[in-house]
Amino acid sequence: MAVETFWDGLERRIAAGEPPHGEHPDGTPAGVTAEALRRVLDLEAHHLRRPGSAPVAQHLLAGAVLAGEAALAGAARARLTAQGVPALTTRWRTRPPSPALSRVLEGRGDAVVALLAGPDGVLLSLDASGESGAWDAGTGRAVPDPVAGPDGPRPVPSAARARTLALSPDGGLLALAGDDPVVRVLATDGPARGAEVTALAGRPGPVTALAVTGSARTRVVAGGADGAVRVWDVTSGAAVSVAHGHTGPVTALAVTGDGTVVSGGVDGTLRCWDPATGTPLGLLEGGPAVVAVALPAPGQLLAATSDGALHVFALVHGVPQDPVRLDVPGDGVAVTAAARAGEGRVVVGRVDGTVQLVPTTGPGPVAELAGHGAAVRSVAADAEGTVVVSGDDRGRVLVWDPVRARPGTGGHHGVSPAVGAVAATAGLVVSAGRRSDGLLAHDPATGARRWGVPAGAGRLWFDPSGTRLFAVTGTATVEERYATTGVRAGAVSLPGRVLAGRGALVVTGEPDGTVAVRDARSGRALRTTRLPSAPRVAAPTPGGATVLLAADGLLTCWRPASAEVLAVELPVGLVTAVAVDDDGCHGVVCDADGRVHVWRTGSPEVTTVRADAAHLTAAAGAAGCRAVTTGSDGAAVLWDLTAAAARSRVPLDAPLTGVAVGGGTVVVGDGCGEVHCLDLLTGVADVPDGAIPEQGAPAVVPAPRTGTTDRETAAQLGE
Repeated sequence: MAVETFWDGLERRIAAGEPPHGEHPDGTPAGVTAEALRRVLDLEAHHLRRPGSAPVAQHLLAGAVLAGEAALAGAARARLTAQGVPALTTRWRTRPPSPALSRVLEGRGDAVVALLAGPDGVLLSLDASGESGAWDAGTGRAVPDPVAGPDGPRPVPSAARARTLALSPDGGLLALAGDDPVVRVLATDGPARGAEVTALAGRPGPVTALAVTGSARTRVVAGGADGAVRVWDVTSGAAVSVAHGHTGPVTALAVTGDGTVVSGGVDGTLRCWDPATGTPLGLLEGGPAVVAVALPAPGQLLAATSDGALHVFALVHGVPQDPVRLDVPGDGVAVTAAARAGEGRVVVGRVDGTVQLVPTTGPGPVAELAGHGAAVRSVAADAEGTVVVSGDDRGRVLVWDPVRARPGTGGHHGVSPAVGAVAATAGLVVSAGRRSDGLLAHDPATGARRWGVPAGAGRLWFDPSGTRLFAVTGTATVEERYATTGVRAGAVSLPGRVLAGRGALVVTGEPDGTVAVRDARSGRALRTTRLPSAPRVAAPTPGGATVLLAADGLLTCWRPASAEVLAVELPVGLVTAVAVDDDGCHGVVCDADGRVHVWRTGSPEVTTVRADAAHLTAAAGAAGCRAVTTGSDGAAVLWDLTAAAARSRVPLDAPLTGVAVGGGTVVVGDGCGEVHCLDLLTGVADVPDGAIPEQGAPAVVPAPRTGTTDRETAAQLGE
């Protein structure tokens, strides 16, 4: 009873919007520590706050698996089993997040182009649309936004958008600028929070970089797209100086301890200026564009260049000298942002999704932080480097605890191409990159890599025995591969276009509406039919007794053995995927408008349900009149097709591109190159409580078995 009280209390607090952390001395599940619970709740907070979120235990199970908290994972699984609630939850994914990941803050989906971490623990962000956000770094909750002001977003005088931010060292003033002709300076605290302190004019073009000095006379320094560096006095709003020298946009600014301004530009130069007069004090000419500059330690400057290199300079009278190129993993991968992260250390973001903590004052390990899966566009840290934040192309802000960061292992993974196809069987999970970047096979129990081959595929599926893998290359060639090794065993070219495959069967379609069920090895047509229009997608049942075909505005059920064809009209929409349950009784169609259309085959009506805010991408049928769909919002949804209702929704923090169900496993591919292996819980404990697969653990490869013969395939179709 005590454990049920723990879960009930936790669910009530989250539903009421109260802090979920608390003491449960008599009810906390055995082996679950307060620290483990707090960490997982922090990691899942952005999901738990969503309206209509999945059961709390489902989110905690997924978070506990990724955080390696076995006791909490077992307790959450037991809770779901006791409730008898169907649930999809993560078993493993190919790139688990770093232990240093503290929480995830979700923006509006636009790339995060600027980040600031203030001394009061407030995080500020600016996205590509010009919208801002503010959070408390300790709790992850939204706080009053000084950019928006006390009464919400202030009217914008033009259609221009803010592009860059800068904070004074004491955190009291915030400068922002972009495409319009004014740099705004705002108060960040007190009664005047969000009020405009002054507006600084006198520049011809967009501001591309900003800095605020910490001297007795607070000044704002702005670098422009015209290559000029301008300085204003905040108190009077008067222009102090204008310096010209860069032959292209200024991309980075810093103000040294003695007040010297250092600027970097796309022309590959570092220039030093006297802010009072605009007089040049020094020039360093290089090659690649300067992306960012930072002051990690007294007398030291770091400059990041577009070729991925990090250069450290000694500051002599404010002028950088004696450059040293740091030996850092990932050198050669473009740097997108860099910032000071405590004395003697910088945080670096790269276009491949990597975030690094790099020491600059001496030899030391470089810590690599994994969790974005998308290009990092901005980074920031508080003055002491105790909180590090990074923003990405998907609009997410990740908060990191540097104490938990681990040294990089030398393997620089970054962002892989989007997963284009996935397949699952009892003994193997296989994925294919969308750009034909290779086939990868993993153990479904542990996630351990089995093999990889340099081949691509538009569709993937296994034969009935699970010992052969079929992969569609181009539009009409089916390759057969050994499942245990990935080695090619044969290939066949088919007429028309491959619409789907399952078991030893493949469904093809031709422009004139001809559809055929064929043997996947020989290409021999076993059954054919002619439809009024060419279908876009198809889905057969395991034995091929039922084939569901969909085109824009039309859904067709074809039973090849009897030649029966049933059709029903669909609401107008671009069809993206179709699936049929294993019994052939129900079908589900996904469209680009984010709708799911559920049909009981033979009935005159289709039930349409909104499933995704943008669009749906893939669907797969399962036993028990169920199906799983994936969408651009990053959620995999389990459907009860008898009721046309969503029974479980698991957010996976990335646009999803493919899904497959096989051997009791649900496997999902996403747009950032990751593969997610999910458990489908139905109230029965499928995995022992507390068991978490170890990534990379050894697995037993099953011995090959003889595949289904043409005669057996024909028998399945009723020949």
